[in-house]
This record gives sequence, structure tokens and C-alpha cells, in this order.
Amino acid sequence: MASEITVSVGVSVVNGNLRAQFPQVSLTRDQAAAGMSDQVLSIGTSEENVAFGDVSAPGLTVLHNLDSSNYVLYGVSDGGTMKDLCQLNAGDKHVIRIGSGKTLRMKANAAACKVRVFCLES
Repeated sequence: MASEITVSVGVSVVNGNLRAQFPQVSLTRDQAAAGMSDQVLSIGTSEENVAFGDVSAPGLTVLHNLDSSNYVLYGVSDGGTMKDLCQLNAGDKHVIRIGSGKTLRMKANAAACKVRVFCLES
């Protein structure tokens, strides 16, 4: 089979005179092996690696900050210190793809945060 994974995204903004829209688009991706990980992690204020259990080749990943007020920084590491990529604000959801040989790392800002990490095998 092919195109087992589908992601759809659309954005619109109306703020005073600012009006813009990025029309909804869908993309599909192949999944070589059926596998996934879905977990809620408590991310502390020190950098920590995210493990995906039996998923050996993490691919499309959705991060959802379940905290109501605190943010989480996330990035990747290739064996050393985390390189910050983005800030996941309270309630935010981000869709990312983890590069081969990279490790997802996270760190909460002021206090531990619950983060849902949904990952599909590449």
C-alpha cells in the first residue's frame, strides 16, 4: 500500500483589518511498517529525551501541550545538548517530523508539564 498517513492543515485569521487565509491542504505519506506510540509524558525543567517504545524509526509526530499556563521547549539532539527548535505554548499542538538519527528532547519552562506525544513509525 501507499499513502497510509494523511495530514490536513488550514489557517485563517481575522484581526481588525488583517484578514488572511491559507487554504486547507492535505498531504499524504507512506508508512513502511505499521507502528505507533501514543503517550502522555511529564516533562520537567531539565532537558530529557523522548522515547517512543517499540517505534524504531520515529516519523510524523504530533506534540500537544496539555498544561494550561506553562510552555515547553523542544528540539533535537544528535548525542549532545538539545538544539531548541520551537516553543510549545500551553494548549498548542505541533506536527513535526523527526530526522533520521536525531533524538527528540523537551524541557518545560517554569514547572513540569504534561505533553501528549503521538508518533507514527516512518
